[in-house]
Amino acid sequence: MKKLSSSNQKILKIIHLISASIWMTCVFILCILVFVFRQFDNWGEIYMYNKIFHLIDIKILTPAAVLTLLTGLIYSIFTNWGFFRHGWIIYKWVITLMIIVSGTFYLGPMVTKMLNIAKNKGLDALSDSYYIYGLYITELSSIIIGILLISACVFSIYKPWKKLTRRDR
Repeated sequence: MKKLSSSNQKILKIIHLISASIWMTCVFILCILVFVFRQFDNWGEIYMYNKIFHLIDIKILTPAAVLTLLTGLIYSIFTNWGFFRHGWIIYKWVITLMIIVSGTFYLGPMVTKMLNIAKNKGLDALSDSYYIYGLYITELSSIIIGILLISACVFSIYKPWKKLTRRDR
């Protein structure tokens, strides 16, 4: 298969780093939201909190995560990095796919449902069991995803797990 030129790899790296940075920044912003803005005094505050959370999650974080995945895919196919040559790349693929799949099929729909509950119930959302459960899950997942993304970034720099030999694969 034809490999990317050095200049195209640099462009790809820029896009990959920017999209990964946006993704990680969104996770940190959501983490700040869930821990700092949890005291609601009126319907407008609880609805606005959920509206902002939903906007960041669906409109910014999700496209950045998908773009990071796609640029990683292009890296693996069109450069010598591959998919399974290095343990740190395998780790990054596993982490990226786990986060995106759980976000797509579990967390994203939960955030949307929480927004609808807050819109329809206002402060009474705080007595809704699904909403309370959703607050707990968004707290926990923002911490876990943040740690996983930081570790993926660190592994990209330090590249642990030396190149896998044929015998190790």
